[in-house]
Amino acid sequence: MIPGPSGLLVDGWSFVIRHFPPQEVLLNLNIAIAGKGGTGKTTLSALLVRAFREQGVRPILAVDADPNSNLADALGVEEGRHLADIREEGSSPEGSPASGVGRARAIEDEIQRAITEADGFDLVTMGRGEGPRCYCYVNNLLRRCLDMLARNYAAVIVDNEAGMEHLSRRTTNNVDYLIAVLNPTLPSLRAVRRILQLADQLPVNIAHKAVVVSRVGPQGLAGPIEGELAELEARRLQNIPQDDTVEQAGAEGRSVFSIEETTPALVAVRSIAQTLCGKESAKSP
Repeated sequence: MIPGPSGLLVDGWSFVIRHFPPQEVLLNLNIAIAGKGGTGKTTLSALLVRAFREQGVRPILAVDADPNSNLADALGVEEGRHLADIREEGSSPEGSPASGVGRARAIEDEIQRAITEADGFDLVTMGRGEGPRCYCYVNNLLRRCLDMLARNYAAVIVDNEAGMEHLSRRTTNNVDYLIAVLNPTLPSLRAVRRILQLADQLPVNIAHKAVVVSRVGPQGLAGPIEGELAELEARRLQNIPQDDTVEQAGAEGRSVFSIEETTPALVAVRSIAQTLCGKESAKSP
């Protein structure tokens, strides 16, 4: 990637963003990952970044929108400043210039500093949820900035919290794929059903809904799980097998880029990435 200045106009103010060679931006995928804690959604998000990068889909913007997530650790990069902190300061009369040029430029500068730049991808961390203040102005600015930034990336991958607060606050407008992640248990599956139902109520344009079953054992899925999955109004993507190599890497604080190329979970996520790019049909082994 080649860093350099480029103009971004938001509410009349010019933002400086990274520049990438035009030939690299071949797609414009916006992917949101959702699921209960412990289902492996952060692992899927990070593995998708690796898989896309390997397949030449770059640059990628990874967005950590789960306050309890560790996407930076999974990607092996330093976490930048949280956008939630910028939002807090931008909504506080004491924390930023009151209005106008000073306020917009202060927020602009902080957003630029919040982006972590890496090889083939960038990372933005949303941070904690909203407090009691009014965030309308700052959320509007953040949303427009992120939407405009997204146009400069071949793929945007958002690691959401289970309640999808990032989407419900409309800090983004359009989603090509909402991927709900579940473990092979009925409680996890029913949580995914609620997530998919909630998605229909969000003020966001979602083009496709999909599900991924993570941590699938060698015996595959039980009959009742398969039956309920078939009833979901969502596209079925490749199962991700239980993979001790990935689990061990996470436990040791190593990133997804440290695992072997033939690791079963990575192989499965490569297939998912190809499907999302339109290069392969969805699979459900």
